[in-house]
Formats: sequence, C-alpha cells, structure tokens
Amino acid sequence: MKKWIWIWAVAAVVLGSAAATPAAAQADAVLLVAPARFAVMQVAFDVARRYPTVLVSYQGSPTEPVLHVWNGYEWMPLSLGDYQSGAFLQSYPGRTIFLGDDALLPSGVRSIGAWCDESTQIPVLEKHALVNAIGSYLPFTPSDWRWFAGRYNLTLTNLKAEEAEAAKHETWYAETAPVKDPAPAFFKYFTRSRRNTAAADTAPLQPVEVAPGDVVETPAP
Repeated sequence: MKKWIWIWAVAAVVLGSAAATPAAAQADAVLLVAPARFAVMQVAFDVARRYPTVLVSYQGSPTEPVLHVWNGYEWMPLSLGDYQSGAFLQSYPGRTIFLGDDALLPSGVRSIGAWCDESTQIPVLEKHALVNAIGSYLPFTPSDWRWFAGRYNLTLTNLKAEEAEAAKHETWYAETAPVKDPAPAFFKYFTRSRRNTAAADTAPLQPVEVAPGDVVETPAP
C-alpha cells in the first residue's frame, strides 16, 4: 500500500490535544476539509503543495463522521470534539474550505465558527471544478494556475480578458455611458466658459484712437 510521504508548510498539528496550548492565528493558512475519496484527496494534497494547509478528511455516516488529520507523515485519528474546538491545532488557519454538498458533508463538521469564521463550501468534486473553485477562494497566483493546468492537463482561459479589452475602449464622453446622476453644477474654482456667457452681457469692442506723434525732420546729407 502506497503512502503519501512529503512535507509542506502547514499550520502545526498537536498530537496530544488535551494538554495543548491555546492556538494562535495563522491568517495565511487554510483548513481543507475533504471527503476521503482518492480523486478529491489528490487535489487536496496538490493544494497543500502550493499553499499552507491543514488537511482533515471525513467519511462514515453524517451523524457519526470518522475524522482524520494529516500531520505531514501519516493520517492521525481526530475526534469530532477536538476538531470542533480546534484543540488539535497549535495555530488556527485564517480560513476554511469544506468540500462536498449538504448531503455529503456532515453538519457537525461545519461547526467550527468559534475559531474560524471565514469559510466557504464547495459542493462540486470534479477535479477541474475543484481547482477553479479553490483557486477563486484562495489567492492563487498566475504561477499556481499554470501549475494546476499542467498537473491536470487543463486549458487556461482568462475569463476577464473580454472585460479588460472592453475597458480599453471605454470613454466617459460616450452618450451610452450609464450615468445615473446629473452632472455637477458650476464648479466655483473654474472660470465660467465664454460659450456659456450671453452675447448681450459682452460689451462691444470700441475702436482705439491713436494720437498723432511728433515728426522729427533730419537735414539731408
């Protein structure tokens, strides 16, 4: 039987939870709670390669789930009480991702709001859908996206390319611009435009009289 043997940067897991020191926060880490299925776990381990991750698996009945936590070397049994209280951790991840829909994910497994209030649930379990959803929640870099695309033979598509192209041609002066509010009134720090000044308010131009100058005669050479 093959074993997963690699180490990544994870929030530390406590082996003896009863005497554990109160956990601190580790905002850049994620708790990934996944069903114990091979294809799902493969994506979960790959996420842990690229991002600091605490990985918890669940299986069994919805009312009595069996939990395990990966400590970097092997799967360790985890009681539901220690999981819900966070007693198995030395540092709390800043966010949590639950994998599985409501029919699969036990309700008790979601009860960790006391120590991690930022979470999301991803109901789909297909590899490409998992990568897209997890990458949208975690701060995946372009390098991360390329790595996953190569890993699973996926095609990268920039969903914002069309929006970015349209933004290049956007102009404030277009009549179709979605301006909901009227334009602001006269701005006191600017002079009033001549085009907005009535012709009657403008004094007519008067001819300028030039006084005759003195003539100086010089003797002929």
